[in-house]
Amino acid sequence: MADPDAPEARFRGTRWPGLIWAVPVAAALIVAWLGVAALATRGPEVVVTFPITGGIRPGGTDVTYRGATVGHVVSVHLDASLAAMKVRLRFDPDMDGHLGRGTRYWIAGRHVSFGNLASLKSVIAGPHIAVAPRNGPIRHHAAGLAHAPAVNPAKAGLTVMLTAAKKGNISTGAGIFYKGFRIGTVRKIALGPNGGGFAIGAFISRRYQRLITTRSRFWNAGGVRVTASGGGPRLAMQSVPALVSGALGVTTPPGGRQAIDGARFRLYPSAAAARDAPGPHAVAYRTVLPGGPRGLAVGAPVTLEGATVGAVTGVAMAYAPRAGAIRSTVRFALDPSRIGLAGATWNLRHPRPQMNAMLARLIHRGLRAHLARATPVIGQQELALAIMRGAAPATLGKGAPPAVPAVAGGSIGRLMAEAGGILANLHAVSARLAALSRAPRTRAALKRLAQTAANVAAITRATRGQAPHLLADLRRTANEADEALRDLRGMIGAQGSAANAPESQTMPHTLYELGRAARALRELVDELNAHPNALILGKGR
Repeated sequence: MADPDAPEARFRGTRWPGLIWAVPVAAALIVAWLGVAALATRGPEVVVTFPITGGIRPGGTDVTYRGATVGHVVSVHLDASLAAMKVRLRFDPDMDGHLGRGTRYWIAGRHVSFGNLASLKSVIAGPHIAVAPRNGPIRHHAAGLAHAPAVNPAKAGLTVMLTAAKKGNISTGAGIFYKGFRIGTVRKIALGPNGGGFAIGAFISRRYQRLITTRSRFWNAGGVRVTASGGGPRLAMQSVPALVSGALGVTTPPGGRQAIDGARFRLYPSAAAARDAPGPHAVAYRTVLPGGPRGLAVGAPVTLEGATVGAVTGVAMAYAPRAGAIRSTVRFALDPSRIGLAGATWNLRHPRPQMNAMLARLIHRGLRAHLARATPVIGQQELALAIMRGAAPATLGKGAPPAVPAVAGGSIGRLMAEAGGILANLHAVSARLAALSRAPRTRAALKRLAQTAANVAAITRATRGQAPHLLADLRRTANEADEALRDLRGMIGAQGSAANAPESQTMPHTLYELGRAARALRELVDELNAHPNALILGKGR
């Protein structure tokens, strides 16, 4: 039985939910604190517009500065025009304050450079985004480049622009070599505005930029080159990677001033063209050659008695209606520093008077311009200035620039063709001599034979410097023909045996010797036509 005097129990709730709720509350507080801390320590974000490029992945593409990772890609979206993509970059907090106006962004690692084998990792890892920061308030939107800029602010050094008519095998990343040592890299290659050439951005490391002056000369050093010297033909190449990516060479003659950023230079096709190019004191001249240029091009060497003294600066072919012939006007420049003056010196400020006086005297002695090849058949076509014995009188032509008289060139091909025609004449004349030994027309036939022998002798003289071994046989057979001709002249003279007795034993023997010389000459020309390399390698034993 309950006690009626006992107090009545009452239930009272508490505001504390209980210990079981302490765990989720603590977790929520921790998450909130981490979120606030992440917002406080998160680096800046920038949206960069790039040309559409594959391989850029959110969370998988890094942002680098001088090879160090300073951020990553957060998102990639195409813009409304579908012509570009907007890439959101999130940087490390350390980059805050270094992404101001002028900061440059570009996509790097898209191309493999065989000059830098470390770039092979981009085949697996894909491209990355490089940045060249500038201090200042952050710019949240920027325009990016599809490739590295020609002038890379992230690296100190000298950047020069090279102009070339042809690109060749040069590619981005190709090395630049000075005396075989790498001093720079090709950063950019672009086609000219009108498609008339190429502009190549060349970067020189700061430690080597003092080697580049206003007189420096660059050339295409990639690929394999065939050179000829006293030791015979040789193969030369810059390096194994240069076979694929190409390479540039540079040399610096003394006397120039230090080059500045953006300086422009011409890119020569070869080291020889760069070496032989006229210097700042070169004197301009011209000559008019009969016929076409036959492969002569701008940059070809100009030689004086075999020594290189200048280069061709212009070639133009035109048809002369009055003469009914084709002529080629060749402009060239002679470098006085390549021609020594015995007992005197050049006035390099005004070298033209001295150069004109020298050429005028040499022209009076027979100096003429003509086409030639340094190596017969396969060599480069060049413009040669040489003394021609028995040349017709001439003078240095007036005009701007003055004109040097020219003669037809003596290429091996044309000389062999002329020799073939002469041999045909020799055979025909020999046959006629045999038939006409008793006829009054014998004297006329022998006169024609005399002219033929003179032509053979002229050809052997013209080819003396181009085929010293094989054409020695040609001269010998021509001499034999000339001896036979002298015998015939003696025979048909007023007191000669043939004049009194054409049927004597002397005429058949002379005709036999003449025929034997003609046959030997024919065999030699046939061998040259079948084996033109014998002009370089010599006759087989």
